[in-house]
Amino acid sequence: MARTYYSEGWQIANFLRGLFGILGLVLYFYIIPGLHWSFLIIFPLTAILATEILGALWTRNKRKSAKNTKASARPSTKQKALAPAKQHTVSKTKRKLTDAEIIDADIDTDFERLMEMYYKDKGYTVERVGGSGNHEVDLILKGKEGYKIAVQCKRWKQDVGNDIVLRLKAGKQIYGCYDAWIILTSNFTKAAREAAESLRIRLINGLTVHDMISRWRKERIVEVTRAK
Repeated sequence: MARTYYSEGWQIANFLRGLFGILGLVLYFYIIPGLHWSFLIIFPLTAILATEILGALWTRNKRKSAKNTKASARPSTKQKALAPAKQHTVSKTKRKLTDAEIIDADIDTDFERLMEMYYKDKGYTVERVGGSGNHEVDLILKGKEGYKIAVQCKRWKQDVGNDIVLRLKAGKQIYGCYDAWIILTSNFTKAAREAAESLRIRLINGLTVHDMISRWRKERIVEVTRAK
């Protein structure tokens, strides 16, 4: 960038030299005739010196202006110091919801955790699996009879296809479960229902889930009222 400003300053200086040269000739031959011949030497030398100074001043001002622009665009030390504090404040606002808040919140808020709480309240022992490589198994339920159920929780808006059903079949075998359920907030495709029927996997769609949770919430309100 500095080299570009220098070239522009040099071009401006050359332009002014040419302009002063023409002005000197006009003065010598037409406007002020009879000037001493030394004028043709002194005037061009003075013009060269003046144009060099003007070109240097122009280049310096442009460099200074560019430097100020970069400095204003760069975050200040105070802004850098405040950035981590701001991020920390944002992270603090995203706190983990309590069990009571999860129950009262929308079903989509933390669907997997809501299902975990629901089945614990229904008497199941619940193991949270989740994470990558879980073979579509989010929860493992263990009833009073002692057999295990592999559960996949899907918080989806679109319908779930048979690929999820087939993968859960493999997850059921890997975790040594007797049964397998898929619980979601939307619905299942025809292919998913057909695959689940042949593989004996229970499907629980969004409408059923909403009814389950609604009844559970009412039961909890009744229990709290009786306890008072």
